Amino acid sequence: MLMTEKKPPTRRWAILNWATLMAGLIWLASGPEALSQTPEGGVGGEQASDVPVEVEVLEPQPRSSIDPLELYPDGLEFDVYRKGSWVGRHKVKFEKDGDLLKVESHFKLKVKVLFVTAYKYEFHADGVWKDGVLQSVKAEINDNGKESSVDAYLDESGQFYSMGRKGTFVANNPIYPTNHWNVGAIESDVVLDTLNGKIIKVDILRQGIEAIETRKNGHVDAERFEYTGELKDVIVWYDVDGRWVGMEFTTNKGETLTYVCRKCGLPDTQEQLSAAR
Repeated sequence: MLMTEKKPPTRRWAILNWATLMAGLIWLASGPEALSQTPEGGVGGEQASDVPVEVEVLEPQPRSSIDPLELYPDGLEFDVYRKGSWVGRHKVKFEKDGDLLKVESHFKLKVKVLFVTAYKYEFHADGVWKDGVLQSVKAEINDNGKESSVDAYLDESGQFYSMGRKGTFVANNPIYPTNHWNVGAIESDVVLDTLNGKIIKVDILRQGIEAIETRKNGHVDAERFEYTGELKDVIVWYDVDGRWVGMEFTTNKGETLTYVCRKCGLPDTQEQLSAAR
């Protein structure tokens, strides 16, 4: 019986197989989609309305006593990890402008599979504070190509308005945003979700002191706070002086992202040794 030699797959067929494999891997890696942690889900999770949703603040929000220029003289910078791999960075800059404090936050995340970008997310916000009270915040979000924005402000009557992809909201007092650099937010029962513009009710639980990993300072002691209520699966750590030194949160798709402090105002090791003497 005459045996015929089996020809190897053509280049076109090999490319097709490779493309199919890549498409499957990218689909599997798309878990981080929609970073908002609110229970309703990602983009399109609920119908936005032009009629403001009124959210009552049970207790007036205390003015912030935090001076970020003193606490974070070089700003804030975190490395972001997913499943042990570095996927992004979060930076915060502070600038004094007369009696105003300007805060610029920038978060950029990119997930790759076999050198191909499977998912990307970018958040940029500009906030303005005066006398420890948030006056306004504008944010631009690009969630893997889906663009949205948040525009929130405190009006002259003391009402706080917010407009975003979740609709329009109004609170009867100024509130703290979920930018986390300001430890004053842990005393709040209502916060502004800067990822979608929704004003949400929360209960923030103190959970004790833990040793938190940092990039330059090793492990530092910090108090753990967990958000519950309408904002779930968010854990934030602050050191004894109120510095934001770590965070972990789970997205709507079940992906856990971990923040490791690269630059968050902590004194270097030599300064700590000198202070201890």
